[in-house]
Amino acid sequence: MKKYKIIFMLAFITGAFGLIASCNESDLEKTNPNQLSPETFFQTSTQLAAAANAVYAYLQDTGNYGRYQFYINDNVSGENYAAGNLEADKVQMINRDVDEANNGNNQYWQQNYQGIGRANFLIANEANISSDLSASEVQGRLGEARFLRGFYYFNIVTKYGEAPLQTDLEFIPGGRSKSSVEAIYDNIVTDLQFAAANLPAKGAQEVGRATSGAAWGLLGKVLLQRGDAAGAKSALANVTGYTLIDDYRENFTAENEHNDESLFEVNYDESTGGGDSWNQNGLGNSETTFRAMEYSGWYNVKPSQALLDEYEDGDTRFAANFYSIDDSNNGTMTNTYNNGTQTFVSGGIGPDDNPSWRKYQNLDNRGSETTDSGINARVLRYADVLLMKAEAEIRSGGTESVALGFLNEVRARASVSLPPVSVSGTQAILDAIEHERMVELAGEQSRWLDLKRFHNDTYLLPIPNIELQANTNL
Repeated sequence: MKKYKIIFMLAFITGAFGLIASCNESDLEKTNPNQLSPETFFQTSTQLAAAANAVYAYLQDTGNYGRYQFYINDNVSGENYAAGNLEADKVQMINRDVDEANNGNNQYWQQNYQGIGRANFLIANEANISSDLSASEVQGRLGEARFLRGFYYFNIVTKYGEAPLQTDLEFIPGGRSKSSVEAIYDNIVTDLQFAAANLPAKGAQEVGRATSGAAWGLLGKVLLQRGDAAGAKSALANVTGYTLIDDYRENFTAENEHNDESLFEVNYDESTGGGDSWNQNGLGNSETTFRAMEYSGWYNVKPSQALLDEYEDGDTRFAANFYSIDDSNNGTMTNTYNNGTQTFVSGGIGPDDNPSWRKYQNLDNRGSETTDSGINARVLRYADVLLMKAEAEIRSGGTESVALGFLNEVRARASVSLPPVSVSGTQAILDAIEHERMVELAGEQSRWLDLKRFHNDTYLLPIPNIELQANTNL
């Protein structure tokens, strides 16, 4: 399925941010009547859509799903080990000794906050939106902006803890000081509640944009991460109209994007790649991701042994997620690629013969990877929702059989078909849920968040030096 293209009026939006950031009174007095301004921009559906599209752009960038979203989460969580010629900033992530100068950390912080800035720009200009546009259209675009702002801030608060919280366009000399974790979470919850109430449902929304189902699902994830299991249970109950697809593997290919299991994806399209992939900055993005080349082109990382060992014998998700050179792993094997015409052999699966990543790879139908991958990043799937529902049920003091029902629904997927889990007691059920999340969601940027909930992992990234140098109030 084709993705929507992120197209927006760069000259106006970029200029607008420059104006906001440099609140020089003499500059504000000089207005060119032939140029767009916030007061005259939001007059048509096209202009409003352009402002919303601009907020999505930073999800595609190298600081996010273009590169560092998966590296930071998968490396810090222990899902990867360093293989090949892994760069120093990514080795720091695996070793959990990320410093303020770490390049990936800098890009992750910067591009999430740039996404927040674009969301703020649209939200703060609600009064300037033409009254000729329908209320549903306006509220829907605001819902997209608030969904995305909530998502960007969720990235920030879960990786850094206390951080600057900005929801307006006010310029603060020296920069904003930190806000509490609770204040950031409060704002995320408010944004996602608004988005859930105002976004169209899947099927009524343009493919690739945020929906009410995505907002409810993300709100449930946020509340669960915050420790509000009862609130998460309530939010997740509103995620309806989705189902597990029969073939687990089809969740991670370009041919099966936006399927019945998908709540939200970051869109990529290899056919419209181009651009400066390495230096994306929200302006004319390449619309491709490095994930495939990094993980099974250069083999810079491989799945850790701890992750591989988590799979039960015969769990077909092992073969769906990893390439092997033999069948000694879990009784499954996927050692062919390029439409079955080539076979991985010793010495040909990276710098060692251990299994490599297959999830999000293009090698099933080509002989080698390139730096331009068009496979969408699946941010939220219904399988994740079911496992969160199981966790929220048991953590909120609910019924054990209900929690196990959600868990076993994931195990009963047609292509997986594992026997149901039948344990009792809160801790045993939580252990089973954690196991299932590890094998179902491997390489999907969930494990670090899970470590925080299941094992009270307190590791945080440092606020990067680009912010410390620019913001004298930190």
